[in-house]
Amino acid sequence: MLKIGIIGSGLIAETHATNLLRLDGVSISGAFDTNGDRARDFTASHGGKVFGEIDDMLAESDAVYVCTPPQFHREPVVKAALAGVHVFCEKPLAVTVSDCVAMKDAVERSRILFMIGFNMRFSEAFSAVKPIVGGGELGPILSFWGVRNLWLPHSPPNWRTNRDLICGMTIESLSHDFDILHWVAGDVESVMGRISTSRPDLPGYDNITSASMVLTSGALANIHSTWASHVDFVSYGIVGEAGSIAFDWNDCRIKLANEQTERRFSFPKIDGGKPSHQLESEHFISCLKTGQMPSIGINDGVATVEISDAVLRSSSSGRAVHLSGYNEN
Repeated sequence: MLKIGIIGSGLIAETHATNLLRLDGVSISGAFDTNGDRARDFTASHGGKVFGEIDDMLAESDAVYVCTPPQFHREPVVKAALAGVHVFCEKPLAVTVSDCVAMKDAVERSRILFMIGFNMRFSEAFSAVKPIVGGGELGPILSFWGVRNLWLPHSPPNWRTNRDLICGMTIESLSHDFDILHWVAGDVESVMGRISTSRPDLPGYDNITSASMVLTSGALANIHSTWASHVDFVSYGIVGEAGSIAFDWNDCRIKLANEQTERRFSFPKIDGGKPSHQLESEHFISCLKTGQMPSIGINDGVATVEISDAVLRSSSSGRAVHLSGYNEN
């Protein structure tokens, strides 16, 4: 029986605990949260006990899920690594590159299994598109785009609009898009970015971002996203030398250079339509049981925070920012 401790007991922790308890051979050892009442409610629903200290949880757990706001990821990840306890960490890895590097050093020294929660990789869309690109069907990539606009006001109580916890969309939500870009299209060499907000009353709460990037391959990439759109819209695509693909969460259009017409199809359901959060936990637990390294590791987490940081620095300076090299595979 694998004993999983949950650090932070908010909404995403509820999602992960529910998914974990669907799996054979998994139990919740308990929860740690600075809000004791919330931790007690959590354990009443999912089992285990309330831990007063992270170290106590580590002593009784095979692995932990770190589900705190991202400013507080570093301490539990480093403590778990030093204790030899495996870690699943919610995205983003942290809010600063320096925190990411400290976490990376601890994880790599300890040789624990570490996975970061980029669940979009397990979505039906990207599970289907990645093999198409990786198999060379589109040829060398010339450009990549991603647009993800939605309405997320984050009304209180929500840590994203808490003045003490704000880290902004570019770090928090766009970590998904930057990870997909890095995973599908390759490393980022330089970034020109601009951020804005629909909430000037909340310093640090950027919720509109546009970024143009040059990849180390020479390909171009553009990411645009906002939490302030009253119309939901999602579009991703890749232009390759031998073909192009455009898609949203459900449907795909693809045309190769040697084809007369484009093909259209809907993405197949994965394992009866399981949600991506369920699939990522199944992957992590499978890795714990077999000793296999998770498919999304600490370097992936560092890479996305470095890209986010470059976007923010570019927006502040008005100049392109070159990345420092932590985005290797």
